[in-house]
Amino acid sequence: MRRQVIIAGLLAAGILAQPAHAQDKLTSAENEQQYAACMALVDQNPTDALESAVQWEKQGGGDAAEHCQALAMIGLKQYEDAGVLLERIAETMPQVKAPVASEVFGQAAYAWMLAGKTQRALHDLNQGITLSPKNVELLIDRARLYGESGMYFEALDDLNTAADLAPNRPDIYAYRASAYISLSQLDIAADNLDQALLIAADFPQALLERGRLHALNGEKEEARKDFMRVLTVAPKTDVAAAAQLQLEKLDLKAE
Repeated sequence: MRRQVIIAGLLAAGILAQPAHAQDKLTSAENEQQYAACMALVDQNPTDALESAVQWEKQGGGDAAEHCQALAMIGLKQYEDAGVLLERIAETMPQVKAPVASEVFGQAAYAWMLAGKTQRALHDLNQGITLSPKNVELLIDRARLYGESGMYFEALDDLNTAADLAPNRPDIYAYRASAYISLSQLDIAADNLDQALLIAADFPQALLERGRLHALNGEKEEARKDFMRVLTVAPKTDVAAAAQLQLEKLDLKAE
């Protein structure tokens, strides 16, 4: 999912505009400062972030404080609690904040994915996309979830929509290629990989998928080069781990 890294301050403009439970305790500017400080703590020390957010909520931090709590919970691997809280925040937002609510649903989906609750994650992505049909990130997230569930045609529908909205995103073409590889439509997959690598020559996901394609075509040395390149340009990432696994499979077949 896209939210392997939570972007600090994503919701500041939307949430902080809402009235707090005790607005006289903190001014709007103070709430904004508290939100920025709390979000910075999420990455540095989620335990401290959670404690700070709980205290802030008592001072009238409202949804902003709860949002920081939820992201801290993700950092502490309290995924289900985070998912429930993020859903509640999104569901209670007014209609005028639909774009912000859609992002919160996306974060809830991320929490549920980490918890291994695929159907709950899909529900939240559906909710987010209903609120914001042109949200490219959510479309990509749902496509990846569909792909991981073997629903390749549904994944392609979302990726095609995303490509129309953001034609210069290499990740869209790389994920489309992955779906086409799974459907054994290798020529179409190759075309998508050419497009992805034309946009970004060392895009890791595209290199990984091209390596897979080479391996399927029996082009082991070309596959090895692509997998090794992934390890060089994106070390210590999930994509690198996948490339390492593919290299091990190549070695096993060579024995």
